[in-house]
Amino acid sequence: MVKGVIFDMDGTMFDTECLSTKGWIYAGKKLGVDIPIALTDSFRGRNPQSIRKKFAEYFGDRLDYDEARAMKHEYFDEVTKDSVPHKEGLRDLLEYLDAHKIPAVIATSTEKKRASRLIHVSGVEHLIANAIYGDMVEHGKPEPDIFLKAAELIGQNPEECLVLEDSAPGLLAGKAAGGYTIYVPDMAVVPEEVKKGITAELADLHEVTAWIEKENNK
Repeated sequence: MVKGVIFDMDGTMFDTECLSTKGWIYAGKKLGVDIPIALTDSFRGRNPQSIRKKFAEYFGDRLDYDEARAMKHEYFDEVTKDSVPHKEGLRDLLEYLDAHKIPAVIATSTEKKRASRLIHVSGVEHLIANAIYGDMVEHGKPEPDIFLKAAELIGQNPEECLVLEDSAPGLLAGKAAGGYTIYVPDMAVVPEEVKKGITAELADLHEVTAWIEKENNK
Protein backbone atom coordinates (compact mmCIF):
# COMPACT_ATOMS: atom_id res chain seq x y z
CA MET A 1 0.00 0.00 0.00
CA VAL A 2 1.26 3.49 -0.87
CA LYS A 3 1.45 5.60 2.30
CA GLY A 4 3.61 8.42 0.97
CA VAL A 5 4.65 9.81 -2.41
CA ILE A 6 8.15 11.17 -3.02
CA PHE A 7 8.40 13.49 -6.01
CA ASP A 8 11.46 14.38 -7.98
CA MET A 9 10.96 18.02 -8.92
CA ASP A 10 12.44 19.07 -12.28
CA GLY A 11 10.98 17.05 -15.14
CA THR A 12 8.60 15.14 -12.86
CA MET A 13 6.53 17.81 -11.09
CA PHE A 14 7.53 20.87 -13.06
CA ASP A 15 8.18 21.15 -16.78
CA THR A 16 11.53 22.81 -16.23
CA GLU A 17 14.13 20.51 -17.77
CA CYS A 18 13.62 22.16 -21.15
CA LEU A 19 14.13 25.56 -19.50
CA SER A 20 17.40 24.38 -17.95
CA THR A 21 18.61 23.24 -21.38
CA LYS A 22 17.69 26.61 -22.89
CA GLY A 23 19.50 28.28 -20.02
CA TRP A 24 22.74 26.41 -20.75
CA ILE A 25 22.42 27.26 -24.45
CA TYR A 26 21.89 30.91 -23.49
CA ALA A 27 25.01 30.81 -21.31
CA GLY A 28 27.06 29.25 -24.09
CA LYS A 29 26.03 31.95 -26.56
CA LYS A 30 26.92 34.72 -24.13
CA LEU A 31 30.31 33.12 -23.54
CA GLY A 32 30.92 32.35 -27.20
CA VAL A 33 31.10 28.57 -26.82
CA ASP A 34 28.91 25.60 -27.67
CA ILE A 35 27.49 23.82 -24.63
CA PRO A 36 26.15 20.65 -26.28
CA ILE A 37 22.74 19.26 -25.41
CA ALA A 38 24.33 15.84 -24.91
CA LEU A 39 26.32 17.35 -22.04
CA THR A 40 23.30 19.06 -20.46
CA ASP A 41 21.37 15.80 -20.80
CA SER A 42 24.00 14.12 -18.62
CA PHE A 43 23.23 16.65 -15.86
CA ARG A 44 19.64 15.47 -15.37
CA GLY A 45 18.84 14.14 -11.93
CA ARG A 46 22.27 15.02 -10.55
CA ASN A 47 23.26 17.41 -7.78
CA PRO A 48 25.40 20.54 -8.38
CA GLN A 49 28.62 18.82 -7.31
CA SER A 50 28.13 16.04 -9.87
CA ILE A 51 27.24 18.56 -12.57
CA ARG A 52 30.35 20.60 -11.80
CA LYS A 53 32.47 17.46 -12.21
CA LYS A 54 30.91 16.54 -15.55
CA PHE A 55 31.31 20.12 -16.78
CA ALA A 56 35.00 20.13 -15.82
CA GLU A 57 35.57 16.74 -17.49
CA TYR A 58 34.18 18.13 -20.75
CA PHE A 59 35.59 21.67 -20.80
CA GLY A 60 38.65 21.42 -18.56
CA ASP A 61 40.06 24.94 -18.13
CA ARG A 62 38.43 26.23 -21.32
CA LEU A 63 35.27 27.45 -19.59
CA ASP A 64 34.52 28.60 -16.06
CA TYR A 65 31.67 26.55 -14.61
CA ASP A 66 30.55 29.13 -12.06
CA GLU A 67 30.32 31.86 -14.69
CA ALA A 68 28.36 29.64 -17.08
CA ARG A 69 26.09 28.41 -14.30
CA ALA A 70 25.34 31.98 -13.19
CA MET A 71 24.29 32.89 -16.73
CA LYS A 72 22.16 29.76 -16.98
CA HIS A 73 20.45 30.74 -13.74
CA GLU A 74 19.97 34.28 -15.07
CA TYR A 75 17.88 32.89 -17.92
CA PHE A 76 16.03 30.34 -15.80
CA ASP A 77 15.15 32.77 -13.02
CA GLU A 78 13.77 35.30 -15.48
CA VAL A 79 11.40 32.86 -17.19
CA THR A 80 10.19 31.40 -13.86
CA LYS A 81 10.08 34.58 -11.78
CA ASP A 82 6.29 34.56 -11.41
CA SER A 83 5.25 30.97 -12.10
CA VAL A 84 6.53 27.54 -13.03
CA PRO A 85 4.96 25.22 -15.65
CA HIS A 86 3.44 22.02 -14.26
CA LYS A 87 3.74 18.55 -15.71
CA GLU A 88 0.46 17.11 -16.95
CA GLY A 89 -1.74 15.91 -14.09
CA LEU A 90 0.33 17.36 -11.23
CA ARG A 91 -2.40 19.34 -9.49
CA ASP A 92 -4.93 16.51 -9.82
CA LEU A 93 -2.46 14.04 -8.31
CA LEU A 94 -1.55 16.33 -5.41
CA GLU A 95 -5.21 17.06 -4.68
CA TYR A 96 -5.96 13.31 -4.74
CA LEU A 97 -3.13 12.65 -2.27
CA ASP A 98 -4.29 15.47 -0.02
CA ALA A 99 -7.90 14.19 -0.03
CA HIS A 100 -6.72 10.68 0.87
CA LYS A 101 -4.27 11.91 3.52
CA ILE A 102 -1.24 10.50 1.68
CA PRO A 103 1.65 12.91 2.31
CA ALA A 104 3.55 14.27 -0.68
CA VAL A 105 7.22 15.20 -0.27
CA ILE A 106 9.73 16.60 -2.75
CA ALA A 107 13.23 15.10 -3.04
CA THR A 108 15.18 17.17 -5.54
CA SER A 109 18.86 17.30 -6.44
CA THR A 110 18.54 21.09 -6.78
CA GLU A 111 19.91 23.12 -3.87
CA LYS A 112 17.42 24.56 -1.37
CA LYS A 113 17.70 28.26 -2.20
CA ARG A 114 16.76 27.63 -5.82
CA ALA A 115 14.26 24.81 -5.47
CA SER A 116 12.34 26.42 -2.62
CA ARG A 117 11.70 29.49 -4.78
CA LEU A 118 10.21 27.34 -7.53
CA ILE A 119 8.00 25.51 -5.05
CA HIS A 120 6.85 28.87 -3.66
CA VAL A 121 5.73 30.21 -7.06
CA SER A 122 4.30 26.87 -8.24
CA GLY A 123 0.81 27.37 -6.87
CA VAL A 124 0.83 23.90 -5.26
CA GLU A 125 3.05 24.55 -2.25
CA HIS A 126 0.07 24.12 0.10
CA LEU A 127 -0.37 20.53 -1.13
CA ILE A 128 3.22 19.49 -0.33
CA ALA A 129 3.98 18.16 3.15
CA ASN A 130 7.74 18.70 3.08
CA ALA A 131 10.84 18.86 0.88
CA ILE A 132 14.46 17.82 0.95
CA TYR A 133 17.11 19.32 -1.30
CA GLY A 134 20.33 18.24 -2.95
CA ASP A 135 22.51 20.26 -0.59
CA MET A 136 20.95 18.58 2.46
CA VAL A 137 22.37 15.09 1.83
CA GLU A 138 25.97 13.93 1.51
CA HIS A 139 25.35 11.47 -1.32
CA GLY A 140 23.12 12.50 -4.22
CA LYS A 141 21.21 10.32 -6.67
CA PRO A 142 21.83 7.52 -7.75
CA GLU A 143 22.40 6.83 -4.04
CA PRO A 144 19.09 6.45 -2.16
CA ASP A 145 19.91 8.85 0.69
CA ILE A 146 17.61 11.66 -0.41
CA PHE A 147 14.61 9.33 -0.77
CA LEU A 148 15.25 7.66 2.57
CA LYS A 149 15.41 11.08 4.21
CA ALA A 150 12.22 12.16 2.42
CA ALA A 151 10.36 9.13 3.78
CA GLU A 152 11.66 9.96 7.25
CA LEU A 153 10.41 13.55 6.94
CA ILE A 154 6.84 12.36 6.37
CA GLY A 155 7.07 9.61 8.97
CA GLN A 156 6.70 6.70 6.57
CA ASN A 157 8.54 3.45 5.91
CA PRO A 158 10.51 3.82 2.61
CA GLU A 159 9.12 0.45 1.50
CA GLU A 160 5.61 1.94 1.62
CA CYS A 161 6.52 5.06 -0.33
CA LEU A 162 6.20 5.66 -4.06
CA VAL A 163 9.08 7.45 -5.79
CA LEU A 164 8.21 9.34 -8.98
CA GLU A 165 11.18 10.01 -11.27
CA ASP A 166 12.14 10.94 -14.82
CA SER A 167 15.92 10.34 -14.85
CA ALA A 168 18.26 7.37 -14.68
CA PRO A 169 20.03 8.50 -11.47
CA GLY A 170 16.63 9.06 -9.86
CA LEU A 171 15.28 5.66 -10.86
CA LEU A 172 18.40 3.93 -9.57
CA ALA A 173 18.04 5.80 -6.28
CA GLY A 174 14.36 4.93 -6.10
CA LYS A 175 15.01 1.23 -6.60
CA ALA A 176 17.75 1.32 -3.97
CA ALA A 177 15.38 2.97 -1.48
CA GLY A 178 13.29 -0.21 -1.57
CA GLY A 179 9.77 1.03 -2.20
CA TYR A 180 7.66 1.54 -5.32
CA THR A 181 9.37 3.35 -8.21
CA ILE A 182 7.46 4.74 -11.19
CA TYR A 183 9.14 6.22 -14.24
CA VAL A 184 7.29 9.13 -15.85
CA PRO A 185 9.31 10.03 -18.98
CA ASP A 186 10.43 13.57 -19.74
CA MET A 187 13.56 14.71 -21.63
CA ALA A 188 16.13 12.48 -19.95
CA VAL A 189 17.23 9.35 -21.79
CA VAL A 190 16.85 6.32 -19.53
CA PRO A 191 18.58 3.08 -20.62
CA GLU A 192 16.48 -0.07 -20.64
CA GLU A 193 18.73 -1.72 -18.07
CA VAL A 194 17.94 1.08 -15.61
CA LYS A 195 14.22 0.43 -16.03
CA LYS A 196 14.60 -3.19 -14.97
CA GLY A 197 13.11 -3.67 -11.53
CA ILE A 198 11.00 -0.51 -11.46
CA THR A 199 7.34 -0.81 -10.50
CA ALA A 200 5.86 0.78 -13.63
CA GLU A 201 6.38 3.21 -16.49
CA LEU A 202 3.45 5.59 -16.92
CA ALA A 203 2.83 8.32 -19.47
CA ASP A 204 1.88 11.13 -17.10
CA LEU A 205 0.82 11.99 -13.57
CA HIS A 206 -2.85 11.40 -14.38
CA GLU A 207 -1.93 7.74 -14.85
CA VAL A 208 -0.08 7.79 -11.53
CA THR A 209 -3.27 8.89 -9.75
CA ALA A 210 -5.15 5.97 -11.30
CA TRP A 211 -2.32 3.57 -10.42
CA ILE A 212 -2.30 4.60 -6.75
CA GLU A 213 -6.09 4.31 -6.57
CA LYS A 214 -5.91 0.78 -7.92
CA GLU A 215 -2.94 -0.25 -5.76
CA ASN A 216 -4.47 1.05 -2.54
CA ASN A 217 -7.82 -0.60 -3.18
CA LYS A 218 -6.62 -4.11 -3.89
